[in-house]
Amino acid sequence: MAGRTTRVRLFGPTSVVGAGSPERAVHLVGKHGRILALLALELGHPVPKDRLAELVWDGRPPPSYRQALDSDVCVLRRKAELGPGRTSALATTPSGYVLDADRVGVDLTEARAHVGRACRERAALALADADAALALSDRGRLLEDEPYAAWAEQARVGWSVCATRLHVCASRAALAVGDPDRGVRHATEAVTHDPVSETAVAQLMRALWWDGRRAEAVHAYSCLRRRMLDDLGEEPGPATEQLFLTILRDEGGPRAAADPTTQIQLALRLLRETLDRTPGTRPPELDAELSLAAAAALTGERRPGPAPVR
Repeated sequence: MAGRTTRVRLFGPTSVVGAGSPERAVHLVGKHGRILALLALELGHPVPKDRLAELVWDGRPPPSYRQALDSDVCVLRRKAELGPGRTSALATTPSGYVLDADRVGVDLTEARAHVGRACRERAALALADADAALALSDRGRLLEDEPYAAWAEQARVGWSVCATRLHVCASRAALAVGDPDRGVRHATEAVTHDPVSETAVAQLMRALWWDGRRAEAVHAYSCLRRRMLDDLGEEPGPATEQLFLTILRDEGGPRAAADPTTQIQLALRLLRETLDRTPGTRPPELDAELSLAAAAALTGERRPGPAPVR
């Protein structure tokens, strides 16, 4: 945002930092904050007055909304230190109102630009851009002052998609520079933003595997498979399944080998879930009988229930 006289913050409370008071953020509430947020989301592009009025008054603008908007914009210019009249960074045009992108910076716009660079640049630079994007977005929830507005929720969904991409790219960059722990942290955040994203979960699996945490990588696949079947009625794609099989066949590092009990429990859970999804097969209650049920399913036999205990 260097060189711009005003900065608008949409992460956290809607606020503005002007050139006259660079250390003080002015929190704008009510209609003035909403108008500023709506214009900031469309930085550099005029927003028609009728569309702005629909959003500002929640679909019920007053008959004299044009005059009311003109009055509110005048007050907003003063409060946000955007300059008066024709010299203002908040201009009135034949198409509506527009924030001058050359004079106003918006944290969301800047964060998105960092995301784009983080997914194009080499690893070290990518991580620096990821850190810069997170420094901007970690101030708070996007459009915190608008918890229920549909347009604000749409913006939050868009940022969540962007943040998922950011964390996946940052995780890949972290692995490239030999920092699997950081790779795991970024991939975990990506999955938090989108639990059914195969790209995010596959990256988490890969990062955990590279960090010597094979059992956790396999468990991540199991969770993804269960969520996709429950939410979408679909299995993970071939690439994710192949990664899972590759990790499953690998002996792993010392951390994976050091906990055989965890690996056995994980294998039993995966086997039980697979049998549960197999038509005509009911998993037995006892773990000791899972292998018999699996063998019966593989040979085409049908076992109505657990085998009798001998």
